[in-house]
Order: sequence, then C-alpha cells, then structure tokens
Amino acid sequence: MLKAAKLAANARPFRYVCYPVIAGGFLLLDRPGFWPAAAVLLWCLLWPLGVDLGQRRASAATILRVHLLEALLTCLLLAWAGVNLSLVWATAIVLVASNAMQGGIRHALLAAAGAAAGALAGVLASPQGDLFDVPAAAAFSGLLVLVYCALLGHRGHVQALIISSKRAQLHTMNARLKQYLPHTLAERLLAMDAPRLERRWLVVAFVDLAGFTPLVEELQTEELTAVLDDYLKTLTDVTGRCGGSVSKMLGDGAMLVFGETGPSERCRLVADALQCCRQLSAELTQLAARWRTLGMPASLRLKAGMASGFCSLGDWGGGGRLEYTVIGHPVNLASRLENLAEADEILLCERTGLLANGQLSAMLERRVKGLGPVRYQKAACCAPSADD
Repeated sequence: MLKAAKLAANARPFRYVCYPVIAGGFLLLDRPGFWPAAAVLLWCLLWPLGVDLGQRRASAATILRVHLLEALLTCLLLAWAGVNLSLVWATAIVLVASNAMQGGIRHALLAAAGAAAGALAGVLASPQGDLFDVPAAAAFSGLLVLVYCALLGHRGHVQALIISSKRAQLHTMNARLKQYLPHTLAERLLAMDAPRLERRWLVVAFVDLAGFTPLVEELQTEELTAVLDDYLKTLTDVTGRCGGSVSKMLGDGAMLVFGETGPSERCRLVADALQCCRQLSAELTQLAARWRTLGMPASLRLKAGMASGFCSLGDWGGGGRLEYTVIGHPVNLASRLENLAEADEILLCERTGLLANGQLSAMLERRVKGLGPVRYQKAACCAPSADD
C-alpha cells in the first residue's frame, strides 16, 4: 500500500481541477434549476477542500475508504441533480480509474459498485431521471472504457508500488554506504557538477593509538570489537564537531582532513585540527577508564602528525574502480611525523607550526626517509593551562 501522503497527493489535482470543470459543464450545458445547480456547485467546490483538510493526519486505509465513499456520493448527487447521464458516466469512469491507481483492481471494483449504486439511487430519487435513457451501444462503449481505465489504473498502481519499494531499498542502501564513506564524499557524489579533481589548501593529520598492539594480544575478539567500535565512533564524532572529516581509516589510526569542504582561514583550520587531536586524546582517556571498569586493561594514548599545504583531492583510479582520496606532499609529511611522534604528542611541520596559536616546542629537525631533513615542532595532546 502506498503511503498516506502519496495517496493524498495523487488525488488532490483531480479534486481541485476536475470537480470545478464538472460543475461548470453542468451549469453551462444543462441549464439546471436552482436547487440542483446549487447542490452540484457546492459539492464540487466544498468537497475537495473538506477532504483535503480532513485527511491531513489520516491513515492510508482511511484515505482509500474516503475514495470509495466519494465514488458513491458523487454519482448519487449528479444523478439526482439531473446531470446528463453521459457526464455521470464519465465522472464514474474517472473515479473508478482513480481508485484503481490508489488501491489496485480490488478498489476499482469496489468503486465501480459504489458508483453504480449511487447513480441508480440518484436516478430513482430524481423526478426527471431515467436510467434507461442511454442507448445500449453507448452504455456498452462506456463499459469498455471503464474496464480499460480500471486496468490502466491498476497497472499504474502496481508500477507505483514497485517504484516505492525501489526507492526504499535505495534509501536503505545509501544510508549504509554513507557509513563507509567520508561525509564530504557522500555530499560530493550527490552534487552532479562536482569536479573530478581539484587543488585545495588543507590541513592533514594522521592519528594513531600508542599501545594498541599489546592490547590486541590481550583482548578477546568480542572485547576488541567493542573497543574499536567505541574508539572509531568517538573519532568520527569529534572530527565532525571540529569541522574536519575522516578521510581514511587505517586500522587503529586514521587520516583526518580539514578544509575539504571549502576555503577557510588557514590559522582557523590549524586551530581546528589541534583542537580535534586534543579532544580525541581527552575522550580516549575517558574511554580507557571505562574499559578498565569492564576488566579490559586498556591504557591507550594518542599520537599525531600534522602538515598543511596544497593537495590534490578527487577521484583516482581506473578499470572500473575509483577511490576518492587526498594526495600531496602534506599527506606524506603528516604520515611521517605521526610515525616519529611519541604518546601524547602532536608533531607539526614547520609551516603548520607558524600558523598555530599556542605553546609549541623549539624547532626540531630530523632526517626522514624519502623526505630528507624535516623541521617540526611538538605540541602536547593536552591543551596548556593558563598557569603554564
């Protein structure tokens, strides 16, 4: 069954457009008396508005029952008012087809029965009505049209159910796939005009857990899964709050990117990255304390490397397989600095250190494989207090 909102939306155009057309045709062509004209006019103008207001919070089943009642009452009123039976017949066909579209062939048959009963009752109650005034050939032709419209509406109903089911499946699949992707990538895939590759100034931070390898050897698989789930959820939440994105998960480590969503002040991006690492360290301490209350000997601490500069970000790959990633010298440099860092340390490359507000160590230099001499500064994972 289609959702209530969908059912209401499907019927709204017919009620607000076709009913006024029916009333106008009756008044102009049949030139009825005052009371029949007033009854048909009020029905065609007030019924759409009343149903629209009354079914805003109605269930889908209630809306379908209203559609069936509508077929009976409308045909009864039009037949009683002396509307030409060909117009009553045409209205009945439209109502039956509408019910078929909303509820399938079963509702089409019920609507046809209701429309026929209403028309019969209206003709019998009308002093000027004659049920047998329509030629047999015309009645048979109308019946063929009614059957065809009912089957066509049923076909449309089946297709609507299939489309609704496919949309629900796609929504579920998209929700699941988004959990495997950086949130910026999910947004980028939805933007059809997004460039395939671009250059942007970014802050890249690699974070890792010091002491994770011994922990793996001590914990059971179920316990390790719980620890990693808590850690990765915290990592994602904190990074998002600080304006960054988790670009890659690297076991117990991750690559964080700041500035991926658009241009921003460079000092602000560095401050966000530092704040992110420090919040991660603080929340990791709290997580470790909670894990120890569960009997898990966790004493994990964070270490991080950070670099900044222009990077290329976009889709890379071929042969039917693409990967969205960030590449460039800052990525390699941040990774190397993270390898050099000790527990509770954040190492910032020379350029990033110049943009950082806060206490840093003196400039240090060390030769790094593949990069040569690298100058960097240290920052504590715990933010310095005002007394320091």
